[in-house]
Amino acid sequence: MTTFPVSDPEGSTSDSRIIYRRSVISEGGTDRDIQRALKERQIDRLRHGSYVSSSAYADLEDHERTETRYRDTVVAAARSGTSRRYLSHQSAAAMLDVPLLDPDRSAVHFVSERSGRTSPGLVIHQAPIPDHHLVTVDGFQVTSIERTVCDVARLGTFRQAVCALDSGLYQGRIREQPVDLQHIVDALGPCHGINVLRTALPLVTDQSESIGETISRCILCDAELLPNPELQVAITLPDGTTFRCDFGWRDSTGRLRVVGEFDGRIKYHRESAASGHALPEEVIYDEKLREDAIRARDITVVRWNWNDLAAPRRLVGRIHDALQRGGVVE
Repeated sequence: MTTFPVSDPEGSTSDSRIIYRRSVISEGGTDRDIQRALKERQIDRLRHGSYVSSSAYADLEDHERTETRYRDTVVAAARSGTSRRYLSHQSAAAMLDVPLLDPDRSAVHFVSERSGRTSPGLVIHQAPIPDHHLVTVDGFQVTSIERTVCDVARLGTFRQAVCALDSGLYQGRIREQPVDLQHIVDALGPCHGINVLRTALPLVTDQSESIGETISRCILCDAELLPNPELQVAITLPDGTTFRCDFGWRDSTGRLRVVGEFDGRIKYHRESAASGHALPEEVIYDEKLREDAIRARDITVVRWNWNDLAAPRRLVGRIHDALQRGGVVE
């Protein structure tokens, strides 16, 4: 079995899994060695001139494997790129750990003021990129959180736009980094997709902690049957314990009667079961105790998951029934 050097000699921790052709050659290996390893499935190709061990992602869950492999592909592309082009769009989001809705993982995205072009696995967007729209991540220059999510929003669907902008605002809040989306909109001026961005901007919030919560909010706010929910509602128990729920609705007296919770862990649990890993039963049990404590306050709890988001009409019906029982709507 051929042993290859992992990471670029001048690389960073971002390169920790990547095998570069130039490193193999510099240490006495040959292209024939690389081709043999590919044929024997010892390594997999990320892109031209960069590879990973076939077992590099074996210990990761499916969703983690996809994200990690894409980030490695982004790093490899950035390492082989030229100056004056910067990671952008979905690729910058991967480097910045900003979640997106259904991101394009088929290509690495850069922005450059010089020229734009598209080739298999690579998209270079031509656009102005002032220095204050750039940050450094692991030694690579990438577009800032606010520029990144605005660029993603411009080129996606309306729902992808809201999800991207929500993610940017939330990440800015938890990292204590101010995110000024309006500044980016003003700086971009007339450009492709700007109307999608401008339409989505008034609807976004820094209170959505996940993509699932943002999609849920879009569904709830679009439903004529439902009043708009409060976000991140706090419930304090007699012993002083405070719980926070994703959504809440009050009756005419201002009393909290119904709360809604998006449970993104359902997807994770199913993936864990499929992969043979143990489910975090203690987490499920803690959630049950939490829910029992909330219900003891005469508050109805409605939970939903990714499958429910795929059937929005049915979800809206469930919530409407709960609001009727709680006296929030007639």
